[in-house]
Amino acid sequence: MKKACVIIILFLSSVHTAIGQDDNRNFGNILQSYHLFKDKDLIEKTIDFTNNTDMPQSNLEPILTGFFGALYLQDESIKKKMGANLKQIKNLDIQKLFLHIASLNIDSVYSKAPINPSYNDMNWSSYFATGQTKYLDHIIANIQHSENRVDQKMFLAGATAKWSLCSNAKKHPAVKEYLTSLQDKNGRIAELLTNDQVYFREQVINVIKAQRAKGIWNE
Repeated sequence: MKKACVIIILFLSSVHTAIGQDDNRNFGNILQSYHLFKDKDLIEKTIDFTNNTDMPQSNLEPILTGFFGALYLQDESIKKKMGANLKQIKNLDIQKLFLHIASLNIDSVYSKAPINPSYNDMNWSSYFATGQTKYLDHIIANIQHSENRVDQKMFLAGATAKWSLCSNAKKHPAVKEYLTSLQDKNGRIAELLTNDQVYFREQVINVIKAQRAKGIWNE
């Protein structure tokens, strides 16, 4: 589980590149800002990325599912274009993944999905694909689980929710604006806006160390 948390943090860090430029935007840029730029070459760059990435499909799946699942609901033309170009993807398992995504209703998926760090990844992807704040609400709702000291997976869901909300509020004005608008309704928001990512990483490390010292979460 600790390894999974590290993978999530490394992936999020790897795609937090500059998004203010219009030229030569790579797939990482698109994942973080499609709702702002509506990149016309989304399908081509997605195919190129999936054909050249070394990232395991288990890590790609929540990101692609969240992004395209939400985008397909918003823009049917993207769904049709991906379907028409699907055979350009060399990996048959990723082809099957996109066929599966095309059959989903992402809102139904979220209503039944287990709470874990991948759930946060999916919702960030959905938000950056569409700009719809309901996906931020899903992540914000997970903050409470950072207080869980029984179920490590639930704790990590809460911890990565806090870390990612803090990180993205510093990089994306719309995220910060939305979180700021909720401060009076949610007492946990102020912590996200007044600290940095290092603070939340240290929280995770300290909690895990404390639990392991008690003989908990040693798997």
